[in-house]
Amino acid sequence: MLFLTYYSTKWLSTRTSSSMKSRYINIIDKIMLGQNKFLAIAEICNKYYLLSITEKNVTIVKELDDFRSIPDIKPDNSLEFNNILNKFLKR
Repeated sequence: MLFLTYYSTKWLSTRTSSSMKSRYINIIDKIMLGQNKFLAIAEICNKYYLLSITEKNVTIVKELDDFRSIPDIKPDNSLEFNNILNKFLKR
C-alpha cells in the first residue's frame, strides 16, 4: 500500500507541475506576508519583476534591473522521501 501511495503521488505531482509550467513566466521566489498576500519575484521574458499578489490583484511593484538569481541549494538528501522509505524498509 505504501508503494502504491508513493508512486501515485509522484505521478500526480509530475502531471500537475507540467500543466502549470509556462514558457515565458517563471516564479523565482515567493514569500507569504499574510493570509492570501504574497510578494514574489517573477522572471518574465528574461526580465525580473517584484510582484504584489493578493486575492484580487497582481501588481508589478518594481522591475528589478540588477537582479541575479541565486542557484538552487540542493536539499539535505536525508529528508528525501526515497531515503526515508528505504530506511523504513531496511528495519
